[in-house]
Amino acid sequence: MSTILEHSHREYRTFVKDAIGVQVDLPVIITEHGVLDQFARYMYLYKHMSRSWQDSATFAVQLLLEYMEANQRFHDTARSLFIAFSDSLYSGTIMDRIDPSGLYWDARSSDDASKLIGHVTRFSDWLAEVNENVDLQLNPWREASRHEQRLNWAAYSHKRDNAFLSHLWRSKPQTDQSRVIRSRSLPMERLTPAKAFPEQYFEPLIYDGFRRRARDSRGPTDLRNVLITYLMHYGSLRLSEALSLWNDDVSFEDGELIVRVYHPEKGLAPDGRTRRDNWLERRYGLKPRKQLVKSTDRLHLGWKNPLITDHHRKCFEVFFYLPNKEQEFLGMWLDYHQKQRVKPKAGEDHPYAFTNRDGRPYSHRMFRDAHELAIERIGLDYHKMAGTTPHGHRHAYGQRLAQGGASQLLIKNAMHHQDIKSCLVYTQPTAIQMRQELRDMEARMLLRLKNNSNCQLTKV
Repeated sequence: MSTILEHSHREYRTFVKDAIGVQVDLPVIITEHGVLDQFARYMYLYKHMSRSWQDSATFAVQLLLEYMEANQRFHDTARSLFIAFSDSLYSGTIMDRIDPSGLYWDARSSDDASKLIGHVTRFSDWLAEVNENVDLQLNPWREASRHEQRLNWAAYSHKRDNAFLSHLWRSKPQTDQSRVIRSRSLPMERLTPAKAFPEQYFEPLIYDGFRRRARDSRGPTDLRNVLITYLMHYGSLRLSEALSLWNDDVSFEDGELIVRVYHPEKGLAPDGRTRRDNWLERRYGLKPRKQLVKSTDRLHLGWKNPLITDHHRKCFEVFFYLPNKEQEFLGMWLDYHQKQRVKPKAGEDHPYAFTNRDGRPYSHRMFRDAHELAIERIGLDYHKMAGTTPHGHRHAYGQRLAQGGASQLLIKNAMHHQDIKSCLVYTQPTAIQMRQELRDMEARMLLRLKNNSNCQLTKV
């Protein structure tokens, strides 16, 4: 797949949000004419969205610009161009190893192509709206570049033709309208083995995989990596959520261990009054890790918008499952802070619980590397489909709840899903379970037939 966009590239620029001077780094598209002004305004409008969403939207518009540059002369209408653009996302542009357009796009999965179409649709809707209300703009457009003229032409046609792309992002279905280009999704159910970490290997992973090389008073086990793994395996956290914990986020209240995961920006700081983004800025001179640029800053952490259940603190609690695992976690948490946690150096202080050997916040990549090494130490293959990547532990938590008879509502709340449909993946039977249940049904049926036959003989 072509990954180099010849006519544009992405950079991150700093925008000042208000008179206070609060800054935010956002992706922008750079062409030979400079910053694509229209898209920069659009990105600022969606500055609250996750970094992954922003990067995906940027990439989608870059692909559109690249396609327009290569195919503009072949299309008289925006509708035909966008239909062809959509087809190229789904099927690729290479035919018999030849691509006259020079794009050399491989075919994308239905989900990936649909997501890109959704981003282009949202941007075009916005562009059509602001161009229509040009007299109301406080900061009018400058003279449009060639790329912006093409986007404006597409947006005008989009408005005139009552929209050309499928609104995959709409929350409510459109019953009176239909987009010309619709997503090509396939009806799928999960009948392959779920991507859950195999339970029988958990203890070997903890005691053998995460063993420390040094033999000293700090103990034989790397407690930092074990604690993070416990949070995922027995507490359902995503890796980014576990790494976002501050020292004060774990407490013992009324005889109960309480682990709270706070929104990285809006969550309540330890003083009980301040937002976390303001606390980080004023106390440590830091930005929330959610705001860091993923491609350039190793400390970036994503945020999947989990269900916030404590609206005052802007956080949710971790619910450990199996019995006594929270007590095991608490003991290791205390040992880690007393024996193994490396404190930040002078002038580099921060509130994050998990640190590297230099006392800086522990990164996503560092844990993934340590986890992969631990998997290989116990003789397993490191692969998503085997459930041996970090996210496999969260899947194991969900399946453990489902196998224990938990309702979908309980699974939804325990795993902090906003939509109850998100937990269906954990209750969907695998192919192995389907075969076993059918065998069990057959055995019960044969037993009933045998009992009925015996009853008939007894009556005779």
